[in-house]
Amino acid sequence: MRTSATQLLCLMLLFTAISCRKLPPQNTGKYVVLSPETAEIIAALGAAEDIVGVTKECDFPEALKAKELVGNFGAIDMEKVISLAPKIVFVSGLEQEAISLDLQKLGIEVYRSYPRTVKEMYQEIIQIGKLIGKESEAKALKQDLEQSIATIVEENAGKARPDVYLEIYRDPLMSVADDSFVGEVIELAGGNNVFDRLERDYARVKAESVIKAAPDLMICYSRDTKENILSRKGWDRIPAIQNERIYFEEDMNPDLIQRAGPRCVEGMKALSALFDTWRIETQ
Repeated sequence: MRTSATQLLCLMLLFTAISCRKLPPQNTGKYVVLSPETAEIIAALGAAEDIVGVTKECDFPEALKAKELVGNFGAIDMEKVISLAPKIVFVSGLEQEAISLDLQKLGIEVYRSYPRTVKEMYQEIIQIGKLIGKESEAKALKQDLEQSIATIVEENAGKARPDVYLEIYRDPLMSVADDSFVGEVIELAGGNNVFDRLERDYARVKAESVIKAAPDLMICYSRDTKENILSRKGWDRIPAIQNERIYFEEDMNPDLIQRAGPRCVEGMKALSALFDTWRIETQ
């Protein structure tokens, strides 16, 4: 059967439309990472070169600072993420849950990692290792971390434990519960986090509760000043305030104890040294 001129013209137009249509970028086999602790885990497994995009907070190791920025932790440039054509986008919990859903609707594979305990951190290291083809490295890293943390716990066994108050925000006043990752890090390092239980892992607390807890040490990440803390009404009854044992970001890097990643061992060691100083001064 002969093809009419009209049919031929239609076929030509259809071919042109298909040829000119902008195809979606092909999967690169690389990763976009929106969570700084996950970025640290992937880098520790020897796969930093496979990360093509990060958020502003993914600042360790130094090599990550050269990666394409796709926004910050709570505000992601979706077009930038899509343009990088990642094999997997690694997200965290909390405000990134909505981002995760949006990415999945676009057909992008998403892996959510939000370890809330040291045990869950170990599990995430193994799972992430499987996803990126670094299983043996993940097992080795997990074993190394387990041994290092066990040593820290053993070294602090039987020692006096200072009561520790960690302040995340000033207005409203917020701290950490024992069930949180930070609370567990404090406990493993030889301290006693003053809030056993809160509504959530990281939650509001009353000033009266802090005064009643009478912490020996205060770690302040709320960006308040020492002068303001010393002048808080009623806080002069707290040992940490009386003895000015107040530590800030420059004294204790928050990333070492707030990120559920390999560097938490460094954070525990730094806390242990701080607690040893308290023990010496209070003997």
